[in-house]
Amino acid sequence: MGKVPVRLKEVVYTLSPNHLNVMSGLWKDIPGKLSEKFQSSWQNALFLITPGVAIYWYVEDFKEKEKQAHRY
Repeated sequence: MGKVPVRLKEVVYTLSPNHLNVMSGLWKDIPGKLSEKFQSSWQNALFLITPGVAIYWYVEDFKEKEKQAHRY
């Protein structure tokens, strides 16, 4: 018995080059969306942002102390 060729169907999804507003919905009302997200999960944002700010503050203070250490 021989091999029987199978026809493959291919589906290609593309965007039209004439369609200019593809992602406009993502950028609509960004401040409103962000404030809604922040109000609904402010505790999560607090626990995410606070350690980052604290580490940045510590590192900047350490660098400044290291720069000033040779003066005394």
